[in-house]
Formats: sequence, C-alpha cells, structure tokens
Amino acid sequence: MTTRTIARTNSGRILELLRARGPMARADVAQATALSVSTVSRLVAEMLGSGLLVQSEDGAVTGGRPTRHVRLNAAAATTLAVDIADHHTQVALVGLDGTVLRERTWVPDAAEMTGDARLAHTLDVIEQALTEATAYDAGEHDNPRCLALGVSVPGPVTSAGVVRFSPSLVWDDLPLGDLLRERFGLPVAVANDANLIAIAESRVGDYRDAASLFVLAVFDGIGSGIVVDRALWPGNAGCSGQIGRMLLDSTAIANVYVGYGDLERQLGSVGLARRAADAGIAIRPESDIFAQLFTSTDPAARDLSALVLDQFAAALVNVCALFDPEVIVLAGRFAPLADHLHGELESRLTGRVLSVPRIAPESTGHAGALLGAAHVALDTYGALSQLLD
Repeated sequence: MTTRTIARTNSGRILELLRARGPMARADVAQATALSVSTVSRLVAEMLGSGLLVQSEDGAVTGGRPTRHVRLNAAAATTLAVDIADHHTQVALVGLDGTVLRERTWVPDAAEMTGDARLAHTLDVIEQALTEATAYDAGEHDNPRCLALGVSVPGPVTSAGVVRFSPSLVWDDLPLGDLLRERFGLPVAVANDANLIAIAESRVGDYRDAASLFVLAVFDGIGSGIVVDRALWPGNAGCSGQIGRMLLDSTAIANVYVGYGDLERQLGSVGLARRAADAGIAIRPESDIFAQLFTSTDPAARDLSALVLDQFAAALVNVCALFDPEVIVLAGRFAPLADHLHGELESRLTGRVLSVPRIAPESTGHAGALLGAAHVALDTYGALSQLLD
C-alpha cells in the first residue's frame, strides 16, 4: 500500500467520523481514529485547502485560546431530499454536513391526484429542483455537486425502491427507484416516510443515544419506524413498521385490506374525519382534524377523542410488549400536540407495559422525512473518500 493510498484512506476515515459526530477538535479526531495529532493536522489542512472541510472557533477556551473545531463543509457537495407527502411534495437541498441549504414545497392541483398524474408531477418537481440545485450558489462553493437523491414516500417501500402501495398517491408496485435512476443518472434511495423520520431521529435528533426508538407517524395514514441498537430495523424486504395495518379488534379479521390497513382507516386523518362526521361533530375541513378533536370542549368530541386515544394506546401497548422501546417519538400530525398527548398516552400505558417509554415530539428541527432522505441518499452514494478523487 502506497503512502498516497494510506493518506486517502485516513482522510476518508476523518470525513466519515465528522459526518457521524459533527464538528470536532483535531485532538478528538486523532483519539477517535487512533491517528497521531500531526497526521490528523496534516490531512485536515489538505482538506481545508480543497474545501471539503471548514473550521470554526466555537469550542471551549483552553489556555486562553478557543479550541478550533473542524467540520464538513456544507457547500462542498449536496444531496437532494424529496418528501412526496399525501398532499404536497417538499424538496430540500442538503449540504454535506446535513445542513438544509434550501427548501421548497410544491402543491399539485387537485385534478392531478391520479396515480399517473402524481408521478408525472413528482418527476417534474425533482427535475426542476435538480436544475435549481445545479445553479445554486452556496457562498463558499459555486454550484456544489449533487451526489445523490433521497426520496420519502407515504407507504411501504422495498429495499429495491419499489413502492408496494401508497393509497394517498394511488401507487401500487411502482419501481420508483429504477425510474429515478434511469431519468436522473444519480444514486437513488427511496424509503418509507416514517422509517426516514426514525433514521433522522436516531442520527441527529435529541434521542440519537437511545438504544431503541419507535416513531409513530400520523398523517392520512399511520406509519412507524423502528430503531433497535441505534439502527433502523427494516424487516423483510424493507417493509417493517406497518403499524397502520394492525387490527383494532377481532372483528377486523373478517376483512381484506387493500391500501390502508384497519388501524389507519379508523385512526388516520381521513378515517377520523369520517368518524367525527358520523358522531355529528362539527369539523372545519381546512384545519387539522386531530388538533380540533383533542382540544374541543364539545362532549361528543371529548368522547371520541378519548376513544381514539384508547385505541392508539392499545396499539402502543402491543409495540412496547414486542420490543420495549426507550423512546416513542410522536411525528406528523401528532408532533405539535405532543405536550397534550404525552400525559394522555403515558397514563394509558402505565400498568399495561413493563416499562413506560419516554414519549416526546420530533426533535430534528426540520421535517424528519427530508433529513432522513438526505442521510440515506448519502449512504447510497457510498464512502466519502470518493470526494477526494
């Protein structure tokens, strides 16, 4: 192995370390990589010169001087993250260090909500976003290279990037990963939205030190992401976490579920709006159904909200019995209601599970599905040492 090869390998190790841990002092990098401080200093100096790293003096003051930290340069390269949500498509240009550099949302016309039309709209949005990403001036680097594309979808997605089904998008067995790779010529990662929220929480969220974590993502449907030993548990073919397909009671076994499962048909936003209407509860269609129901003083609304929380809690009791999560993260429509829901769910779990997990809202600061999509996109791109070529 040549000296140059060794240097490249060690530089790659430093890049991967900074990606995982964020800004670090050179001495800490040396300790974590078992390299000498002089070697780290030399390799860091080269990568500062090439623009892959930047440094800041935001560390602790030692000996009268601030500690200089080095970090990945957000503008050296980017990924494009795309969240194809129930009723909109959101894109973010994400820097090498995970910083969201630019964000935009497109809302398709109601007439475009057929499966083929939503796919065409999605492809057009991604093409426009990639064009804008190429022209983006991030300041430190003009036109930073876009390395990969990460896409979030509301529905189960196989490890090969096939959308098994997505009722809100009207997609069935859609080979989205292959379609995007062929059209845009980039490494592509396609994954379920709840799984991507779980990845974001486990890597950059407040709960990244939790050994086991469960994300409950409530939208039109209901999904979940499972983190065990600080890694996403994908299950068979990547389709784990389908909590929306749980059965609320034994009568549901008589039905066959295509698209939405039993639990999400009853507890997702569409099903909940239907149940509210059946109970004669006045709901404003332009406002979030969960916020209206859970904060209403109307007796019928309070009765329905109590029943809905009982049903959510029953599902979570089963989740806790299966893998004992340390944290349950409330995502989607539940995130802004977490202060209210925390006590309601905790009281329902107490005495029914062996250990009541911490119940908390999303913590990443940006849409978790977008941040997770950026992370899996960079995973798909591969070793950051490629940036040294």
